[in-house]
Amino acid sequence: MKMKTRYAAWSVALALTAITSGIAVAGVEAIDGSNVAAGSYEIDPSHASVAAKVDHLGFSTTTVRFPKLAGRLTYDPAHPEASTVDVTIDTASLTSDWAARDAELRGASFFNTAAFPTARFTASALTPVDASHARVSGQLTLLGVIKPVVLDVTLRGTGTGMMGDRRIGFEGHISIMRSDFGMKTFLPAIGDKVDVVIDAEFTKK
Repeated sequence: MKMKTRYAAWSVALALTAITSGIAVAGVEAIDGSNVAAGSYEIDPSHASVAAKVDHLGFSTTTVRFPKLAGRLTYDPAHPEASTVDVTIDTASLTSDWAARDAELRGASFFNTAAFPTARFTASALTPVDASHARVSGQLTLLGVIKPVVLDVTLRGTGTGMMGDRRIGFEGHISIMRSDFGMKTFLPAIGDKVDVVIDAEFTKK
């Protein structure tokens, strides 16, 4: 109990010191898109990842993560429809937490990372749904195939990072059919539908 009390007191003291000394306190300040500062932002690669989930024989869901990605967006709360997004994923960085499977997934039967080391999403239109949600239409390039897709995006927050930088966080959801991109190995035993979640923080430049 004493330790918890001391920790709480220390946290309050630290926050008060930061406020009185003019130092910005890190964290989310708003979850409304109208509060996002206009300008260009870049992905913080240390706080960004992509996870793809696919059915395995009906018994389980296998998750494949892509921890390396880069990208940029521009945003103006006065004209959100004019936003731009360009994200590139390093497909060779994939991991399913099983080395033998990872090697197979990087091979020619699946992601063929030797020939196609990246996947890319570029936005063509943003349609606000409400203050913190939007639908982003664009093109996904995978295995050299380009297909139109729509990303459901949630603004997780805008605010100040640990180093005093302006920061925004997004979560995006999309479902694709891997066969549309020519990835047909082990269909239908391994599912065709792939649910993708993108989690990323962007810092203002």
